[in-house]
Amino acid sequence: MQERINDYWTERADEFSGLRMHDFEGGLRQIYTKIIQEHMPASRPLKVLDLGTGAGFFAFIMRDLDCEVTGIDYSHAMLMNAESNARNLGYTGITLRQMDAQQLDFPDASFNFIITRNVTWTLPDPQKAYSEMYRVLAPGGTLLNFDANYGQAFKQADERGEKPSHPTQTQQQLRERNAIAKSLYICKKKRPQWDVEVLLSLGMKQIVLDLDIEKRIYDEKNKLIDYSTVWTSSTSPLFMVCARK
Repeated sequence: MQERINDYWTERADEFSGLRMHDFEGGLRQIYTKIIQEHMPASRPLKVLDLGTGAGFFAFIMRDLDCEVTGIDYSHAMLMNAESNARNLGYTGITLRQMDAQQLDFPDASFNFIITRNVTWTLPDPQKAYSEMYRVLAPGGTLLNFDANYGQAFKQADERGEKPSHPTQTQQQLRERNAIAKSLYICKKKRPQWDVEVLLSLGMKQIVLDLDIEKRIYDEKNKLIDYSTVWTSSTSPLFMVCARK
C-alpha cells in the first residue's frame, strides 16, 4: 500500500509542485507565515522538520523565519521538485531527505518544531507517524499539523454517485486517489478528535485545535483562477492541531 501511495504522488509530482508554487507566490505564503509565527516555540534557533515537504512550500517559509530546516518526503520525484524550486527561488541551507514519515531516521529529540500539511490522511499508519513525530520532537517542542479527513469526504462522495473532478488531475488519478483513501483506516476515524486522543496518549502536554482555520487560509487570488489549492468540504473541513511536548 505504501508503494501504491508513493506511485500516486510521484505521478502527481510536477502538477502538485505547480499548485504549491502558485500558493507560495500568492497570498497563502503570508497567511501561513502569520499562523506559524503564532505557534512557534520561543526558543531560538529552531530546528524544524517539514514532514512531507512536497514542493518545499513550508520549508521555504521556515527558512525565511531563520530556522534550520530539514524537509522529508517519501517520493523522490517530490524531492527533486523541491530542490528545483529552492534553486529557482534562491534558497540555500535546506536539507532534503527521502524518508518514510512512519519510520523517521533521526535520533530522539532532534527537532523543536515539526510542521506538516495534508500528510496524515494519506498514510497507512498515521498513528505510527504521530509516534515518530513525538519521538523526534524535543521536550517543549511544538507539532503543527494542518489536515482534513479527505478520505472520508471522497468515500462519501463516491457513495452518493458523484463523479470526481479536479482541474489538474485526470479521472484515472482521481479514481486511484479515492480507492487508496477508502482503504486507509484513518478515513473512518472522527477527526481531529482521533488526532487529539492519539497525541494525548503519546504524552503531549498541551493541544490547541482550530476547527475554523479555513476562514483564515483564504486567498482572493486563488478564488479568481480555475482551481483553488485550498480544497474545502462541508463534510471534511480543514483543521489545525497544535501540540506541545
